[in-house]
Amino acid sequence: MTELIDALLPRASNPSPGSAVVAAVLPDGTVDITVAGATINAACLEGYTDRAAADVVFVIPVRGGYVVVGRFTPPPAP
Repeated sequence: MTELIDALLPRASNPSPGSAVVAAVLPDGTVDITVAGATINAACLEGYTDRAAADVVFVIPVRGGYVVVGRFTPPPAP
């Protein structure tokens, strides 16, 4: 049954923890994120302060949407 639900609902409508890309930073402190090709609005934890478009962020599902926990740190340069 889970496979059918996943096939019918895009991942943005069926949230799970993972990564997303910030599409835009909004004046109210929220961000628009892109998840599975869909752009949706998300709240951010206070620790994610230096928000910028194109950030790859870790998100968790909350009440049918997402909350951004923080930005993934790029690996150190070799």
